[in-house]
Amino acid sequence: MSLIVDKDNIFFILPEDRYSISSRTDGMMDKDFTLYAKFKIFPEALEINKEAFAFSRNGMHSGISVTKVDENKCIINYSYWFVKTNAKGKYEYICKQIYYEFDINELNEFNEYVMICDNHDEKKIDCYFNKKLIGTIEFGDYDKLPYEQAFYWFGCGDMLSSIENRNIGKFEFDTAFVLNKAIDKIEVDDIIENYKKKYTYELFDGLRKLNFSYPLRKHFAFFCDFNQTTRYKVWDMTFSGNYPQIYIENNIYF
Repeated sequence: MSLIVDKDNIFFILPEDRYSISSRTDGMMDKDFTLYAKFKIFPEALEINKEAFAFSRNGMHSGISVTKVDENKCIINYSYWFVKTNAKGKYEYICKQIYYEFDINELNEFNEYVMICDNHDEKKIDCYFNKKLIGTIEFGDYDKLPYEQAFYWFGCGDMLSSIENRNIGKFEFDTAFVLNKAIDKIEVDDIIENYKKKYTYELFDGLRKLNFSYPLRKHFAFFCDFNQTTRYKVWDMTFSGNYPQIYIENNIYF
């Protein structure tokens, strides 16, 4: 079954080594990256005019969020924070965003969300909704804000913040991954359509692991089909130790 997150079931991925077997993942969106997530929202569970994050990096929250404008209107928001040093030698921060208004037929359905960042050549983040390019975040002479020691959150902005800044929502996740490479949208579609047939093998009991020969294997921060779970954890097909775990107040390193 897929993964439902809400105020009582928030999931996150730690940014650092776990038991000395996992690699650090906190810097894997600092330069080029590809973010894919397939989930559905529950608009009836959202408060009007209050932003709720489906996926985020904490601090100055970057990621994918939704806002319920009124009972018949919801907007998805792709956002990222940037920084540069201004003429006075001070840090200047800016958040850039791309919005998309849901069609009534898209609410309560699983939809695909993709962000592809070219940090080197064009300094842009292309944002896709259900295979369609809906906008591009251009950041020119700014740098993407680094997220050193930042978690990957599912269902909120940051549970380590004050309550008013947690931005909790209710979502149901099907699939998600982060790569520290910018790949073509066609390749993103290929991964999702063919990972069971071409890029993974069954380890046991239907649980899959990325092939060692797959060139992108080491570039994933995580790759989760949320229909794959054990009694102990959400399954991560990178098998690197960087799997989503449930948030427990004051006990995040269990």
